Amino acid sequence: MKISDSTQISLPARNLLAILAAVAIGTMSYFTIVERLNSIETTLQLMEKDITSANQFIEGVPKGDMVSPQIQELYMLVEYLSGNVEKLKEQMEQEIPLILKNEMIIQFHEDRLIDLEERKNGNH
Repeated sequence: MKISDSTQISLPARNLLAILAAVAIGTMSYFTIVERLNSIETTLQLMEKDITSANQFIEGVPKGDMVSPQIQELYMLVEYLSGNVEKLKEQMEQEIPLILKNEMIIQFHEDRLIDLEERKNGNH
């Protein structure tokens, strides 16, 4: 049997349609699977990159090798706040003697007022 472009094949239409449908379904399934695998692979690569970057950041921050702008801003805020705490501490240390002095003056005036009220009422 010689096969050429003019060879005739008799095939029922139902079988031909079944073969074409099977080829179409197979092709569509193949490309769907390939597309899904590409999507999963891309997601995996992005996750691995994020994890690697996070690990580098975590390892680098305590050593001071990797300092992002946010970390630098936090350090600046800590320095600013520590300076303010020191100023407030100094101010409180300076004002404590004045507060004690004012309390003594208030106590003296209260005692004098009580003494004057008692004299006015004739108890003295």
